[in-house]
Amino acid sequence: MHRCNGLVAVGLTALLALTGCTSADPQPSSQSPTVSESNSVLPPSSFDGPEMDALYAEAEQVFLRSLELRNQFESLGDYSEFPSELEVVLADPYLSWMHALYEYGKEHGLHSETDARPELVVRPYRGVTREGSEVALQACQDTRQTPAFDSSDELFSEGSLSYLELYFKRIDGQLRLFYGTHSKVEKCPLA
Repeated sequence: MHRCNGLVAVGLTALLALTGCTSADPQPSSQSPTVSESNSVLPPSSFDGPEMDALYAEAEQVFLRSLELRNQFESLGDYSEFPSELEVVLADPYLSWMHALYEYGKEHGLHSETDARPELVVRPYRGVTREGSEVALQACQDTRQTPAFDSSDELFSEGSLSYLELYFKRIDGQLRLFYGTHSKVEKCPLA
């Protein structure tokens, strides 16, 4: 289990709602996630083996690095400058969503007032691809212990338990997160 920045799921919820990319129906809490209609399932031989394990590990590092960079503005409330390194680990449309999230957070002064870190579970999403992705991850993130506040220190969000699907592909030789989905859940299907 990983620990990461506080407002990621809160911000992602607001962002994906703004861009229309949030899942309409939350994943059922008693079942495993299902592959959405726009995803493809690859034959088992194409997603097993040491090379794929290394690719999943690389994707997880890219995702965790993006969270670390996003922490600057999402949790700490530092909206002085969009973290330029995000342009190395993210690609469109995800990068554009992060720019929109940054602007939204800046406009509303979103921040966290706690040192607590949300819990994050990340797993390979074996055999699933979307729009040419080379690798996919699934994640659960619990931000219920890290509420978000606006510039007036009014409660913006109490946080939630979320299920994420994250898709990666190489662009200019770098593995980048380029697409993701988000659903609120009552129980993490990865636990």
